[in-house]
Amino acid sequence: MNFIRILPIIIISGIIGYITNVIAVKCLFRPLKPMKILGTPFIFQGLIPKRHGEIAHSIGEMIHRELLNEEDLIAQIISEEDEERLKHYLTRRIQMEIVEKTYLLPRTVQGKILIAVEEKMDKESEHLFQEVKDLVEDQVKNRVDVANLVEEKILALDLEQLESLVLTIAGKELKHIEWLGLIMGLGIGIVQGILIVYIG
Repeated sequence: MNFIRILPIIIISGIIGYITNVIAVKCLFRPLKPMKILGTPFIFQGLIPKRHGEIAHSIGEMIHRELLNEEDLIAQIISEEDEERLKHYLTRRIQMEIVEKTYLLPRTVQGKILIAVEEKMDKESEHLFQEVKDLVEDQVKNRVDVANLVEEKILALDLEQLESLVLTIAGKELKHIEWLGLIMGLGIGIVQGILIVYIG
């Protein structure tokens, strides 16, 4: 008998909890554009659209600080393994030029020149590679701003695209929040019902 008395309270509380969380999740994104609340001076806009610029800036800074910075990019662009490749490439290119320019010379002279070039490249390759590496590092550090690049990419996203992206990544978790509202509402309804029956 007591359960039947409190059942409507439990159901109504569960529905209110669920609807409240559904609205809260929707308000993360909607409305996309500022909307004046009728009869009041208040303007309402979804949290993410309203803070689009701040969110983009914060994500850019966080990615730069925690995940990817200029040093990481440099390490991906050029590594110690590239030294051998660079040495072979430069040696081959120089030797091809020498063969083309000295084709009238005897083969023995040509061979000695090619050997001398290869020996010189063996000695100088480390220094040459360091110069190339320093140049790449300088270019990346002066021209690439990871935080700004990420921020610009996020700002370039249409708000509906951004909403779709967030829902793709966190859609399941947002649904869990909605259902959590139902569970919490039911729990509150049970407590209220017990209080009404036994205290009220």
